[in-house]
Amino acid sequence: MSFDFTKFPYPALYNPGAASRTEAIRTGPVSSGFAVITLKTPQPKACLPDIREFARALREGTGDIGLGDITAYRHIDRDELGGAMPFDQPVCEGLLKAAASREQTKAAAGMVSSLVLSNPRADWVLLVEFELPEQAQDAVAGWREGRDGFDELAAHSTATTIGAFKNMKRYASVSRDPNVIQFFNLFPSPGSVDVVWTAWQDALPWFLEVAEIRSSFPLVALDEEQPILLVNYAHCDSIKHFLIGTLHDPGFREVMESCYARRDVTSPMPFFCKIVPV
Repeated sequence: MSFDFTKFPYPALYNPGAASRTEAIRTGPVSSGFAVITLKTPQPKACLPDIREFARALREGTGDIGLGDITAYRHIDRDELGGAMPFDQPVCEGLLKAAASREQTKAAAGMVSSLVLSNPRADWVLLVEFELPEQAQDAVAGWREGRDGFDELAAHSTATTIGAFKNMKRYASVSRDPNVIQFFNLFPSPGSVDVVWTAWQDALPWFLEVAEIRSSFPLVALDEEQPILLVNYAHCDSIKHFLIGTLHDPGFREVMESCYARRDVTSPMPFFCKIVPV
């Protein structure tokens, strides 16, 4: 199948002769290291001062830790499903309401609502970039010992995870426009990084070509013992196409079954969020 790529908002096509959108927007990895922190808390908005203080301390800390950037993301609220497309908000609400009212889609509506409106693992995700993967590992090791203000950051959380990662490939560029929906897929342990990585690559075309996810920046764990083995960082204009796909496209179930269930890969819990200045 060939695609008319001019219909889609990708500023660069790295492989314009490719037969699929997924391959056309793919490029090589970056050499940076990354740390990912997740926070689950009963009062998500109350964590923001602690997050900003943690970010400030990292930026102003002594010593060359190779810090590149730190960004923070909070889970979206129900009135933000439309993202950068405000007219999509009533469409998203209508899709969920209509699916919940039909017997044949009622179960799917409940599942999709829970996927979109909450995440059992996190209310916040922090993405910290370092010059090298080894520097990300050093930082994570220090945080596990409570250094650099991590104890204060985690004090009001009921659950936290931290891990060090490297990037494997890139698909388009993740936008940091505060209006768009940011999207993290968090693949939990236990498991094999190699198996999870292969499963994710096989599932990716559905998200790019059906759910209208606009980018993908996959991060794989540097330590298979950490709580999260793979993180897919991406963005979309709105959640509308994800809802249409998960509610009505039979290909979604097929992808989940063939890519994850048959390989004993725990299905990731998507984290739809908004970037917050820190």
